[in-house]
Amino acid sequence: MINTVDFLLKHRRDWVDESGRMLAIHCEHPILSTEDIENYLDALLEAMLTGESSILEKRIDGWLEAHIVFESIEQALTAYQERGIVPTLHALRNAAFAIVQKNCDAEKALVYQNNLEVQFCQIIEYAAYREFAAIIEKLTMSQDEIQESFELLEETRLNFVTIAAQELRTPLTLIEGYTEMLKEVLLSGEMESGPLVSGVESGIRKLRTIIDELVDISMVDTNMLMLHFQPVQIKNLLEKAKMAIEVKTIERSQKLEINIFPAAEETIYVDPERLLQAIINVLNNSVKFTPEGGSIVVDGRKLPGFIEITIADTGVGIHPSAQTTIFEKFGAGRRSGQVIDDSVPGTGLGLHLAKGILEAHGGTIWVDSQGYDEVLCPGSIFHLMFPCRELPPDDLTARLLGHRHGANNE
Repeated sequence: MINTVDFLLKHRRDWVDESGRMLAIHCEHPILSTEDIENYLDALLEAMLTGESSILEKRIDGWLEAHIVFESIEQALTAYQERGIVPTLHALRNAAFAIVQKNCDAEKALVYQNNLEVQFCQIIEYAAYREFAAIIEKLTMSQDEIQESFELLEETRLNFVTIAAQELRTPLTLIEGYTEMLKEVLLSGEMESGPLVSGVESGIRKLRTIIDELVDISMVDTNMLMLHFQPVQIKNLLEKAKMAIEVKTIERSQKLEINIFPAAEETIYVDPERLLQAIINVLNNSVKFTPEGGSIVVDGRKLPGFIEITIADTGVGIHPSAQTTIFEKFGAGRRSGQVIDDSVPGTGLGLHLAKGILEAHGGTIWVDSQGYDEVLCPGSIFHLMFPCRELPPDDLTARLLGHRHGANNE
């Protein structure tokens, strides 16, 4: 065994070079550097001298920890077959055998190869076991994640059915009640029918709003939301949003403040109807989760290429774990990390739709909050950011506008 060690020390540089060549030929994705090969050779020599394989096993464990990284079952199989530890060790063994055969006569070569084979067989067996165990562990974790995703999807589906049924039942009940009363009035002729007709119309409007929101969500989720860009000043949208939300804030004794920042008075191209819808949805969420007597402040600023609108409330805040999930379907009520009580109205689709509208514009939305506390009410700040376009993104529309302006200047 000592003679074998002496031989490897003498031809150390040759073996390192040959190992690099073998790895390049036989391993599609080599995982070892020259330094790694040299370190392995040192560990191999020590194991041969001491008869202890633990130092080689530690080296293998280090490689596994550094290189067994993948995100899917396909990547796991690829890692095991193409760039795993076992093919790498076979390449190192072949390199050692090649150096032995090149520099020794047949008798010495047989002795050296037998000594090396004992060491390599032991460590390859260990590496195969450890690598396969690591992959199984990763696959088990992936399976758990897949199962969790399926459970979340099923929960979302059940939530959709439950919430849609609840939200649709209210206006339908209203329409049915007023229709029954209207039928009795028409038959008896004893009462004015106008208020009853108004009640039916109110129920129909609520029903239409819910259906439209569900259709919008479907278009967002299938990337089919169409935008119609028009020139507009953001201050006009903010004023319309205030008018739409003001009744609710008055009912809850909340203070609503709209600050018209300089960039809001510039004319830019957005889809005014959709952007207004997104702003109102976020405002509705702030009103819903801000206690009576609280305040909501709308402000904004111009950034390079973008306009940012902020909506700050003095509400119950949002738990850190929920600050991304609230923008998912039915996530608007997850401010505490848990689903809100059924007594809180709303479909839970508003923030998801707002996110889809802003992303369709080429923008984004996020929220800052110190956490969820129903007593201290740390509040939340929603950030709505979208491009500040001086021309519509549609080339045809831009050309038509340019032609029109040119004709006006003649």
